[in-house]
Amino acid sequence: MISGPRGRARRLFSLAVALPLFLNLAGGAGAAPYLAVDLATGAVLAENQSFDPWYPASITKLMTVYVTLSAIKAGEIRGDSGVVMTPASTREQPSKMGFKPGTVLTVDTALRIIMVKSANDVSYALAERVGGSLQGFVARMNGAARSLGMINTRFSNANGLPAPDQWTTARDYALLARTLLKDFPGYRELYRTTALSLGGKVIQNHNNLLERYPGSDGMKTGFICSSGFNVVATATRNGRQILTIVLGGKTARERDELAASLLEASFRTPATAASVTIDRLAPRGPVASTVADMRDLACPKRKKGSKAPVGEDLGDGDDDQPASYLVPRFKVMDPIMISLGGASDMPDPVEAPVVTEARAGKTAAAVPLPLPKPVR
Repeated sequence: MISGPRGRARRLFSLAVALPLFLNLAGGAGAAPYLAVDLATGAVLAENQSFDPWYPASITKLMTVYVTLSAIKAGEIRGDSGVVMTPASTREQPSKMGFKPGTVLTVDTALRIIMVKSANDVSYALAERVGGSLQGFVARMNGAARSLGMINTRFSNANGLPAPDQWTTARDYALLARTLLKDFPGYRELYRTTALSLGGKVIQNHNNLLERYPGSDGMKTGFICSSGFNVVATATRNGRQILTIVLGGKTARERDELAASLLEASFRTPATAASVTIDRLAPRGPVASTVADMRDLACPKRKKGSKAPVGEDLGDGDDDQPASYLVPRFKVMDPIMISLGGASDMPDPVEAPVVTEARAGKTAAAVPLPLPKPVR
């Protein structure tokens, strides 16, 4: 049996060439970054360019969740603490909920919304609540990145909207995802929720893998034109959980297909076949010195007058196309009911009059139980 760096490189190469590589870097040189890790052991099962800098888009919200859960653990806030939609938060670009300034929701509800809807306005408001200001929250994000060893990551906002000074790597996000699942196991439900129900309206998750790859149980997708389609995904089979990260898909379908292929190949590869863990992973070749820009591939020029895609609201189902490892959509769970209001710990001062769902003339859904025990 081949051992050492040469043996490891050969095993990773063998696995990589067996996968359908749909994703091309801007400029056309090879596959975009991806990484597959056995979560129990940290063994790296597949890897490509995982140290290349990339725009995170909405997978940024996983760090927003990490900072928020850390604040809850430290006793700074509670799950039922109030989050107020400030004027600044409501001006964020889609994907968004569109709540009016002064609308109140709880931290628990905000976490659910940013994981399922990927709402940029709610993520901004949550950051203001936890960090005292957006700038204070971003400082916490960057501090957390340093403490987790995410040495090639920088944040400048809490939701992943386009920013030239916000980037990460597949390797860094593997560290974050593994820590989230390890340190806050009671909140795993956040990442596998397929839909929410608010006032009778169903809000679907953008993560198609949850209902198209058997065993998928998280975590988060992301898209802006410059990043292409990103995903941090987990799946469990026979008690074994695999984490895979794909950055820079030209379409959501290509991203999902590669993620599913990585998961499938990883489940067939014993963790003992890898001789390196995520903590000791090092670049196998040259690392890009600038952040790749996928705009021309992910958002090609459209006809005059046509609407450009905005955020993760861009349609990404493609259910009727043939797939290798994606199956026809199946039901995982009923939508989890959420509601506005219900906060018992309000920030001071409240910047605008409180707007609850009832006052907005809607029928409020039942207030959910505190995480990690969701209403089913």
